[in-house]
Amino acid sequence: MTSSSEAGPSIAPTGSLDPIALGRAVDKLVTAALAAQTWSLVGAAEVAVETTDKNEAQNMRTAQEEVRDSARAYLGAQVPGVVKRLVDIQSAVALFQSIRTLAATAPEQSAVCLDAVTKDFGTFQQMADEFAGLYEGFCEQVKARGAVLADRTGAEIRRLSTGTGKIPTTSRALKDMRQTVRKDLDDVIEASHRSGKGARKILDSVADSLRGIGIKATGDPEAGDVGKALQKLRKDTEKLETLYKELAGQQAGLQTLLKVDSDCDAYVRSVCAVAGPARAVANMWQQMYAEYSAAVVKHTQPSDSFALAKDIDEAAVKWESLRERTKTLSAAITGN
Repeated sequence: MTSSSEAGPSIAPTGSLDPIALGRAVDKLVTAALAAQTWSLVGAAEVAVETTDKNEAQNMRTAQEEVRDSARAYLGAQVPGVVKRLVDIQSAVALFQSIRTLAATAPEQSAVCLDAVTKDFGTFQQMADEFAGLYEGFCEQVKARGAVLADRTGAEIRRLSTGTGKIPTTSRALKDMRQTVRKDLDDVIEASHRSGKGARKILDSVADSLRGIGIKATGDPEAGDVGKALQKLRKDTEKLETLYKELAGQQAGLQTLLKVDSDCDAYVRSVCAVAGPARAVANMWQQMYAEYSAAVVKHTQPSDSFALAKDIDEAAVKWESLRERTKTLSAAITGN
């Protein structure tokens, strides 16, 4: 058996047949994989964001699509790799249960049977090691694509929200226009007072103007001043409404950008968080190989056969428990 990551087991083998540590490693792998699966689904369906700079629109679309592609790749290629690690354990359990039967009926063959299973454990370790290596390469791609999108969204967020950005600029224009409208209203009231209109007529005139009802010229210079003041109030009020709509759209765009940026970061982090547990599973198979090899060497004498057969029988119960656990984990990932 060979390993691309470790020259030997991390813990000196004692000949233990207990698979519990392997079970814990797989638990952590599946827990991390489920989180990555959730965020990959989010990433694959992420909405497109608009850019304030038309020259950046294509770059943003490309960056988003590459992240979506990597999310789909995780769901299509990496999730099955995680499931395969569970299948390996189920296969190991089936092998172990077969030697349990043989060891029970022919204890003197216990060491031979265990040696055969140990070789299969080496195969499981190699496959887990290959998956971990490929997954680490996949993570590098995910991080690179995530970094590009983060740069794009970060730049767009700054274009929208910093001092000279769209939102502050529109906010300042909105503040100025509110002051202009207030002045327009004062001008209407002043012109109306000069023309001798009462408060009720002034309010009716303002209301009519804002509803779009035209002001009829009367030939009276005073009434003409009122009409001009109302016309300006109406135009400036329309400008104010337009600015409110622009600001609302820009703020909504900013929220979308912030969400995309946050979701991308969570996706990258969750996917990369699977790499460590994937490597740990490979290393644990290596440890199991070393433990079982040590057990074979430890029980070389014929007088050791019954003790080994008993150890195999006790370990088989734990392997069976592990098989049931992997079925639950597999269902959590696949939905079946």
